[in-house]
Amino acid sequence: MILAYSKLSFSQVFKLYTALQQYFQNGEKKTVEDADMELTSTEESERKMEKEELDVSIREEEVSCSGPLSQKQAEFFLSQQASLLKNDETKALTPASLQKELNNLLKFNPDFAEAHYLSYLNNLRVQDVFSSTHSLLHYFDRLILTGAESKSNGEEGYGRSLRYAALNLAALHCRFGHYQQAELALQEAIRIAQESNDHVCLQHCLSWLYVLGQKRSDSYVLLEHSVKKAVHFGLPYLASLGIQSLVQQRAFAGKTANKLMDALKDSDLLHWKHSLSELIDISIAQKTAIWRLYGRSTMALQQAQMLLSMNSLESVNAGVQQNNTESFAVALCHLAELHAEQGCFAAASEVLKHLRERFPPNSQHAQLWMLCDQKIQFDRAMNDGKYHLADSLVTGITALNSIEGVYRKAIVLQAQNQMSEAHKLLQKLLIHCQKIRNTEMVISVLLSVAELYRRSSCPTIALPVLLQALALSKEYRLQYLASETVLNLAFAQLILGIPEQALSLLHMAIEPILADGAVLDKGRAMFLVAKCQVASAASYEPLKKAEALEAAIENLNEAKNYFAKVDCKEQIRDVVYFQARLYHTLGKTQERNRCAMLFRQLHQELPSHGVPLINHL
Repeated sequence: MILAYSKLSFSQVFKLYTALQQYFQNGEKKTVEDADMELTSTEESERKMEKEELDVSIREEEVSCSGPLSQKQAEFFLSQQASLLKNDETKALTPASLQKELNNLLKFNPDFAEAHYLSYLNNLRVQDVFSSTHSLLHYFDRLILTGAESKSNGEEGYGRSLRYAALNLAALHCRFGHYQQAELALQEAIRIAQESNDHVCLQHCLSWLYVLGQKRSDSYVLLEHSVKKAVHFGLPYLASLGIQSLVQQRAFAGKTANKLMDALKDSDLLHWKHSLSELIDISIAQKTAIWRLYGRSTMALQQAQMLLSMNSLESVNAGVQQNNTESFAVALCHLAELHAEQGCFAAASEVLKHLRERFPPNSQHAQLWMLCDQKIQFDRAMNDGKYHLADSLVTGITALNSIEGVYRKAIVLQAQNQMSEAHKLLQKLLIHCQKIRNTEMVISVLLSVAELYRRSSCPTIALPVLLQALALSKEYRLQYLASETVLNLAFAQLILGIPEQALSLLHMAIEPILADGAVLDKGRAMFLVAKCQVASAASYEPLKKAEALEAAIENLNEAKNYFAKVDCKEQIRDVVYFQARLYHTLGKTQERNRCAMLFRQLHQELPSHGVPLINHL
């Protein structure tokens, strides 16, 4: 009986107490003659009660594996689900079933603060701003009402709950993009923390102040101050996050890679010293992103694979592997994009399939792989000349990333020869990106504007735009974008009739493209080299001219192989047309006819849109 009583939850104890109280009250009122009848009815009610309890326990076991029956079991259930939500969301209960369990717990014990906090985390998964705010406020209300902290810390515990409530509310608003409300909540947290002289809370507030004001030019001062103070007060987690943010900011500001990697090495020492495995993962994911930003795809690939092959340092209960975090999703997305760039679409789709399994569509990091998937599909559709399909994908990209969506819409309009609409869209996007200091997108937009001018037979207008893009690329050390800009400059010079200068420019830019570039860009570079060789050979002697044309044909074969990897039929059509012309000049009839037949097949399959670039030669 004692064991059975100990297993009862709060609600069941309350039911037992009520039943016993009612039993004794009824016993006093009833006469001795009704004793037999009372005994019979009591036995029936007890049997009914036992049956109900049995049914309830079965139903609870059906809903969840833990089936909280007592206070300790409820606490274990909450801690287990919270751990799963942090480390491996797929193994946690679904948002609906977890909320049902929490509602069941709160029905019998509304003051269970931890259940309100788990409800807050669960609502964050589904981006429910109203319910998550409601649950967070209830959590801190219950924490103060139950006196959980006040008993041990007196008035200090009460104040601590208030300031951390304001801080958490600021973080919540910031997550949903409500920056004005977040700033108000943060000011409240700072005021209470200063009154209580709580340096730890103030450090957290300082970190969030940086997050809210990171678009300002002087935000790095706040960040440096935050890192120094965090080290001073012995807060390695906050110090490391500060260093990571500082590195990210300096990467966007165009600092050299060696200085950034040195800073990350210092933060890695902190991680290993304090066994902060989560931050080790974030640091490696950050390195992957930095190498990609600087256009070093080989280094990015190495870092992504290092993260995927790492074992967790923390021993997590219930067989949880710490590989379902945001950093893991970021590394896998980079891996998918890098494979797609090299034409390995089957490998990229396998990585995306794995991401779908790891991060289902309702999980909080699913947006990362969704955007990655849409971008890869868009690029494939554009390569294949299926502009209507690419246009249909723009809506999905815009929903996940508005800037990327607008940029891709402009690219589609440009491909469909809707030049004026594309130009308006690109100009608006350029102004917006300059305002928010998105340098990478500014350069991409400038390159698109220059291509638009070039395709509109205005290469002289394109040159200043390209020089502006090149200056920005060099200033911010974006090597890959710089190489792409030089390619465009070389093409503009070729159209203007100075192929020798274009060829010398190409020799300067082609090495990084062949080393780290996407397959499509490698193909474009080799195609452009061949065009410049042919244009330069016009004034050569017959023997030297024949050698130059043979070299150009070799480069065209290489370009064709690159284009074939990404199934870019329009570019292959231009290459075989050019090859046919060269073979005709060299008097190689058989090879000329073969290329001409290939061109005819592709031309019938892909009707040309507008003026082919080959006509400019």
